[in-house]
Parts: sequence; structure tokens; C-alpha cells
Amino acid sequence: SVGLMVQKQSGANTLEVAQKVKEEVKAIQKTLPPDVTINELLDSSELVSSSIHNLSETISYAGIFVILVVFLFLRNIRGSLIIILTIPISLIVAFIFMLLAGYTVNIFSLMSLAIAIGLVVDNAIVVLDNITRHIERGVKPRQAAVFATEEMGLAITASTLTIIAVFLPMVFMGGLVGIMFRQLAILTSVTLLASLATSMWLTPMMASQLLFDAVKEKRRKKSKFYLASEKAFVAVENAYKRALVWSIGRRWQIILFSILLFAVTLWVGRSVGSDYIPEFDAGDVSITIQTGAGTTVNETERVTAKVEQIIREEIPEAVSSFSIVGQTEDGVLSAIGFEEGKNMATLIVKVTPPDKRSRTAREIANRVRERIEQIPEVERCTVSGGSILSTALLGNIKPVSVMVMGNDLTQMNATALKIRDLLVKQPYLANVESSVDKGKMELLVKIDQQKAAAMGLNTAMVALQVRQSIYGAEAGNYKEDGDEYTIRVRYDSTYRKDTRDLENISLTTLLGKHIPLSAVATITEGSGPLEIDRESQQRKVTVTADLKSTSLGEANGKVQQLLSTLDIPQGISIQLAGQKTEQSDSFGNLLWMFIIGMLLVYMIMASQFESFKDPFIIMFTVPLSVIGVIWAFKIAGLTLSVVTFVGLIMLIGIDVNNAIILVDYTNMLRKRGLALRDAVAEAGRCRLRPVLMTSLIAILGMIPMAISKGMGSEIWSPLGITCIGGLLVSKIFTMFLIPVIYTSMNRKALKLQPASQPEKI
Repeated sequence: SVGLMVQKQSGANTLEVAQKVKEEVKAIQKTLPPDVTINELLDSSELVSSSIHNLSETISYAGIFVILVVFLFLRNIRGSLIIILTIPISLIVAFIFMLLAGYTVNIFSLMSLAIAIGLVVDNAIVVLDNITRHIERGVKPRQAAVFATEEMGLAITASTLTIIAVFLPMVFMGGLVGIMFRQLAILTSVTLLASLATSMWLTPMMASQLLFDAVKEKRRKKSKFYLASEKAFVAVENAYKRALVWSIGRRWQIILFSILLFAVTLWVGRSVGSDYIPEFDAGDVSITIQTGAGTTVNETERVTAKVEQIIREEIPEAVSSFSIVGQTEDGVLSAIGFEEGKNMATLIVKVTPPDKRSRTAREIANRVRERIEQIPEVERCTVSGGSILSTALLGNIKPVSVMVMGNDLTQMNATALKIRDLLVKQPYLANVESSVDKGKMELLVKIDQQKAAAMGLNTAMVALQVRQSIYGAEAGNYKEDGDEYTIRVRYDSTYRKDTRDLENISLTTLLGKHIPLSAVATITEGSGPLEIDRESQQRKVTVTADLKSTSLGEANGKVQQLLSTLDIPQGISIQLAGQKTEQSDSFGNLLWMFIIGMLLVYMIMASQFESFKDPFIIMFTVPLSVIGVIWAFKIAGLTLSVVTFVGLIMLIGIDVNNAIILVDYTNMLRKRGLALRDAVAEAGRCRLRPVLMTSLIAILGMIPMAISKGMGSEIWSPLGITCIGGLLVSKIFTMFLIPVIYTSMNRKALKLQPASQPEKI
């Protein structure tokens, strides 16, 4: 088994490089003997291509759902075509921007398109629905397109800008969150701006040419499906209007119920765990074993063969594997976070993609770990399942890490071992290790300075000559055929094997005499530390662990409780670190993004409505989305991570759209002279169909993303579930709670104006 690692140059396209390498490998395969085969590993390029393929399928399914919903509601090929054209135009603009900005097609750029595909048609739906209503009242299509677009222009502009406002802070974020989501934020904003421009200019232009006027529409023979569905839609609208009037009459009960539901949801949400980055199952199972100190490479290789046998027995899903025993020449493994040494071995196993196996990589790792721990020669083993690339992306930081800091190294080691023994017993942790340095065997040369001085030697001279005898001294260069070699002179290996050989090392005195080392020094066996770690100029020893069956936040909370029960010596301090620190920093930044996003959304709506009260009413959709997100977490078993937090931030801008349209249309009806109660009820009835349409499109457009199980789905599936949960609950409550709050905030108008019941506006 021969391992090959190829690194692409900076700026090179991963998939193009991988394709060229694969072509070269195929050419090499043809020249090899029949009994030698090249088994291609599941490399990063295949990981990227598989993830991109899965996301592309997700976008395709989302697009199909969007088209079906549009046709189901409109039941008109011409009207459906007007709206559907918004999708390709917006995506084309996004790809043009990617080309100009130098972006590549990757997971996060496609995630932005998967999110946007359910949102780009919203504006066109609202505009077209209003145009259709004007035409039904007898207005010519050309004039209807102008008037209807003008009426909805303020609302759709405000709703689009609110979504962009929550993405804007992501562009300026640093760290891992900024790297992951900056491109997503930019591309989603560009796509939505393109959809806004399309709905403001292309949609009314096409509607004025393709839609029939009221006279021609009456002459057209309607299908039975159209008549039946239209009757059902009208019945739903009227039922909703009656329910809305009933809710306005009991507005304080509705508000109290919403507050109570929000409080209960927050109480339930306390049990929702938290993580940093979702675990990415790329089919990597990495194994590191350590034999006893002083074990030879050959003995370590023999133990590694036993581990390889376990792999063959326990991992039938394995596609390929390789092992490295000892020290690599250039420290390749050390560079990516693995340990190296004569008594160390590293094994990497690639298994089939997630959708082709019944076990996760973590479950496979847990089973293999149990078998390896039974090998008596293995002093320590670490078995992890998931993705080597994502581990390297996180800087090889363990989920749980306890730092023991102080000045007394002996006490620090004792405390760290006590913590390690405590954590090993916890069923929710795996791969518990400590950085306690057992030291390595060494020979101590103790120089008798008086004897050395009497013979014309000092400590520096003795140390230098001993080192040169063992490690060698440079004695010039040798050139041959254009190549230059360094000449290093030292004792032959047969004369530097044990203590007696070292005692016979010849030392040259200042008088030119030669004496053995034993004449001026004694050699004893001992041990010394390999390295001493420091944090903020203070010595530290760490105890680390992986997670087995719990979330990052829950595990660290339990570990914190365990540490509080320990008796810590004076002068020793304990601190939790690891991914918890990175999580706290990222969550702090995301919390600021959440607050800034809310402020930006409020300011945009205040400027558009020229009011502080109406935006305040609309902002009540935010706690409604939080209710949906928390229950989605509980049902789907998700945790609050960086990805789901970003989804929660996105909901601030998405959820206010329908509320903006409702409030804006209500204000418009009131300006036309309707009483408050009638304006609210009629606005709800008139806007119900486009609200249901846009809500279904947004939710169904994200369902393929949420239920995806292919390679890389751990990144985008939680985002889809978060958005669906928030949208589903907020859309239902928005249609009742926002009108109720609107009437409550305008109590004077509700009392002064008599209620009338106009049928049409």
C-alpha cells in the first residue's frame, strides 16, 4: 500500500486539478503489472464534487416544487410563466456576478442559490397578484400593470431590503464564520436584488402583454379544475376573513396565548444542546496507536498489522486504507495534527459515502476502538470518525479540552492524570487523553569539573566533543556529477550503541592528549520531558476528549460540574478550552449579528413606512420564528450550532415579508376611507393567497435541502430545517397575531370608526 498526497497550487481549481491527476493515474495503471492495481482514494476533490452534485439535485428539486406551487395557485400558463421566468433570470445574474467576482462553484455558493430559489419569486407573485386583481375590476392590463406595481413597489422593496440587511453583517465577519458564510451572504443578496428588479420591470411588462383584460377573461372557457379550485380558494379566503374578525374581537386573549406559548417554548428550549460546527461525515476513520516507550519500529509495525486485521473484520464498508508506522521524513502527519514517532502508527480508512451505508463514521469508529483497546501491546489509541478535512479546518481542536496551568510540573501532571481518570469513566466522552509527559529514557553525562580542569578540559569542550561523536561534525562538501553532498564525520553505529560505548568516547585535551570520557565524567540513566507547553507564558498540561453521544454544550457543562468537585492544589488553575472557546467567540459574533440585523431591518422599515409604530408591529414576527425554530430543533434532534444560528439570523429578514405586505396594504385601505376593522379584515383576505403562495414556495423550496442525506448534507440540512421550522410557525401566527397587534396599537381608530362590511375593494 503506497499513499500519495497531491497538493494543488494556490488559485487552482480543485476539480480541474483532480481530473487531470486522475487521467495521469489511469495512464500509469496501464503500464503496471496485472497484479498491481491503483485503488483511488475518496479524496477532497471527490468530496467536493459529491457535495456539489447533492446540492445541485437539491436546487433542481426545489425549482420543481416552486414551479408546481406557482401553477397550482395560478392555474394559468401565462401567469405561471411570468413568475417562473424570475428564477432563471435571477440565477443568471448570480452566476455573472460569480464570474466577475472570481468566485467558484462550491458548497456555500450553491447553498445561497438553494436558499434564494424559494425567495426570488416572492416579489413577482405579489406584483402579479395585484395586477390580476386590478384587471378583474375592469382595468386594462397595461394600466393595471402600472398601478398595481406602484401600489406594491414600497412593500416589496422594503421586504427585499430587510432580507439583505440581515446578510450584510456576515460580509464583514471574520474568523471561520466569515470564511464559511461571506460568499453565501453576498450571492443571496445579489440574487434577491435581481429578483426585485425583475418584479419591478419585467413582471409588469410581461403581464401587460400576456394577461387578458376582464372582457376577454370572461369569454374564456374555464376548466372544471379551475372553477373547483377557485371556489375552494374563495371559500378559504372568506373563512380566514371571518376568523380574523373573530380574532380581532378577542385580541387580548390571542396576545396572551402567544406570550404564553413563547414562554413555554423558551422553557423547552433550555434543553436544546449547542455545538460548534456540525460533524461532517466524509467517510474518514482515522486511527492512531501508541505502543510502549522505546518500542522499535518493527514491533510497532507488528502491532499495526493486528489493527489492520480488525479493520478488515469490522469495517466491511471500507473502500481503501493505508497505514504509516514511525516517523515521516518531512513530518507530513505532524503538520495535519497527527502524532509521529517510532512507537506511533497512523491508519486512515475510507468508507463508502453516507447514503450507501447504514452506520455513521462515528459509529464505525466507536466499534473499532473497542476492539483495538483489547490489544495488550497498545498503550494508547485514538479512533475518530468523520472528516479529516473538517478536523484540519477546525485546527485539530478537540471538543472537550481542560487546561491545567501552574508552575509546579509535578503537581500539574498529577492533577491532569486525576482529571483524565475522571473523564475516562464518562460514557458520553471518547478518546480521553492527556498531554502529561512521561518523558523519554536518556543518558545523563555528569562532568567532574575538577578532573576535567586538571586534564585541560572544560564543560563546553566535553559537551561539544560528545555531541560531535554521536551526531557528527561537518567536514566539508563532496561534489559528484553536479550534485553536492555534505560530509559528516561521527562514530560508527557499532561504537555508539550503549553506555559502555559512550564511556569510551575519546576526548582531545588542550595539550593534545586523548583520554576516554569516563576519565572526567560518569554516565547514568534517567528520563527527561520531551516538551513543556505554555499558555500566556505559563506552563500548562491539557486533557482532551471527543464526544460520543452528546452535544458540545452539554458535554462541557457536565465536565465543568465534574471539575468543580475536585480538590485542586494551591497554585494550580483549571480552565475549559477546546471548541468551547471557539464556539463562544463565534456565538458572540453571531449574537451581535442578530442584534445588528434586527436594528437594520427596523430602520429600513421605518424609513419605508415613515413610521416607528408599523415596523414595531412587524418585528413581532421575530419571536414567532424563534418558537418554530426551537420546536424544529426538538423534533429533528438538532442543536444550536454556527449553521443553525445563521439560519435563525436569516429568518429575521425572511419572516417579516408577509407582515410588511399585510401592514402596508392595510394602511392603503385605511387611506381609502375604510374603517380600521374592515381594512384589517379585507387586507388579510386580499393578501391571503399571495401570502400562502410565497410561504409554501419558501418552505417547499427548502424541504429538499432539509431532507438531504448525501455527502455534505450535515452543513446545509440543519440550515434548511431551521428555516422551515421558523417559516412554518411564523407564517401561521403572522396571519392572525400581526393584524391583532395592529388593531391593538390603533385602539382609538378602532373605537371611533364604525365597522362596515364591504365585499370588494
